[in-house]
Amino acid sequence: MLLGRTLNSCLFRKLKSAPNSFVCANNVFEGKRNSSTLPPFLNGLIQYSSSCNITTSIQHCMEGLHTMTGLGWGTTFVASAFLLRAILSPTHVYGEKLFANNVHLTNHIRIKHLQDISERFKIELGFNKVNKLELMTDNKKLIAVTEQHIKESTEEAICGNKLFPLRISFLKLSTIPIWFFSSFAVRNIVTGSFTPAIPGCLWIDNLMLPDPYFVLPITVGLLGFINMYSQKLVFPNQDSKVTKVNDFCLAFATIVAVKIMMDLPACISLYWLSVSISGIIEVALIRSPMFKSLVGIKKLPTDSKYPLVNLFMRRS
Repeated sequence: MLLGRTLNSCLFRKLKSAPNSFVCANNVFEGKRNSSTLPPFLNGLIQYSSSCNITTSIQHCMEGLHTMTGLGWGTTFVASAFLLRAILSPTHVYGEKLFANNVHLTNHIRIKHLQDISERFKIELGFNKVNKLELMTDNKKLIAVTEQHIKESTEEAICGNKLFPLRISFLKLSTIPIWFFSSFAVRNIVTGSFTPAIPGCLWIDNLMLPDPYFVLPITVGLLGFINMYSQKLVFPNQDSKVTKVNDFCLAFATIVAVKIMMDLPACISLYWLSVSISGIIEVALIRSPMFKSLVGIKKLPTDSKYPLVNLFMRRS
């Protein structure tokens, strides 16, 4: 999604000096777009992304929604973001279902093995600082052998049940290309020859011009950080170097995306704001025990009866 925003910035230039008319604004987009300065591979990627079947299909659906409902283009973009999120949500829900099965299977194997060792050697069990069950003994050799046996048994069970972490990650990431192409679908509409009228409200008079006070881009960035943090609630005890590097890259990409959207038409920021809000709602639903029981996802310690209220509450 961030890549889509970055590439779109190459096709829209600063529009603060543009007059408040839809026709002039659209002409500014066309006149100031200079993709010839881009590397050849980016030109090819942009051309393909703008005209591929996925992009045109999403574009036709947005135009159809606008025609059938009579909604303004600004409202159409908002509705399209939520509808697309709903259509893609089964993939994410299925990924969460596999993840919950993985966690339950891993915990079951660990508890079973530790209980067997505890009964055999008369060793008490307890939780460490990160709330992980372990043997309360100073016998490091016994602990090492037990942990190795648990690891081997867990890997065998995960392989047998096809609950590979990589498979789960691919399921969750598989929707990113759709969001990428949807960004180009919005771009195609706002740069179309028919010049859509997109009147704004409040501090924005014309959604075809950049947000004069940068409220929408900054809000998108803040929601991006909130969404990123809410995803970490599912993995409350992972503080590895890889995780930290990944968090840094996502944070840096979010900041870059905000800077780019400051120069784009406000309707682009409005669309991604809707995408971010729908993403937070999706994460909140997946943390809800009621929703989980409805779709058949096993409960986890990260669940919350009031996920939106407890958005920042980390559970172990």
